[in-house]
Amino acid sequence: MLSNDRRPYPSQHRQPSSDDASSRNPAPTPRTSQHYEEYLKRYELLLEFKHMKSPQNCPPGIYLKPSLDNLYEWFGTFFLHRGYYKEGVFQFSIQIPPTYPAHPPTVRFLTDMFHPLVARDGEFNISPGFPEWRPRKDHIANILHYMRNAFRESVLTTLEDHSCWNVDALRIFRTERLLFAKLAAQCGQLSVSEGILFDDSEASAIRFSPMSDAHFEEVRAQMLGSQNLNI
Repeated sequence: MLSNDRRPYPSQHRQPSSDDASSRNPAPTPRTSQHYEEYLKRYELLLEFKHMKSPQNCPPGIYLKPSLDNLYEWFGTFFLHRGYYKEGVFQFSIQIPPTYPAHPPTVRFLTDMFHPLVARDGEFNISPGFPEWRPRKDHIANILHYMRNAFRESVLTTLEDHSCWNVDALRIFRTERLLFAKLAAQCGQLSVSEGILFDDSEASAIRFSPMSDAHFEEVRAQMLGSQNLNI
């Protein structure tokens, strides 16, 4: 006998609640947000370094290499072929703050440097070239271009006392130009001396090693051969 009692059965499905949505998509915690921001900063730094490989971005005569242990520390070598410091090979570091690009990096020469904009500890003053740092408009490449130009006489003549961290160097440049040229030349010569250029200390990630004449000719032949293959 069939019953006419049609009482509803319990439903197998129910409407999702706000608790279900929150469990599927948990709100980001401060820790995850911090890790995400750090990831973006590192990614932007890697992109900026990649762009530096282009000749249009990196000034000629400057070579860069990030630290293997710290992406916020870069090392560079600066070759000068003319001017007061000609034939000099100067090593420097770039310390990038965690707040970059909101705040500029710090450039410090690891090779002894006699220059109006270089302090005794080697720090290079970028403020004459960047009176106001403009985040995302000013980049590390801009700093390197200014650093390179700062060794030219046309820029040295425009420096003012308040912006120079080595006022003695500025005074000698203004009043005893021949003496300044001699001291700058000595600075360049010292930078390529064996004790400085081939130093194995861990101050810089870029190392130089002596090369015999035979090895030089071998490398030169390989370079010329690769150029011929690309023609």
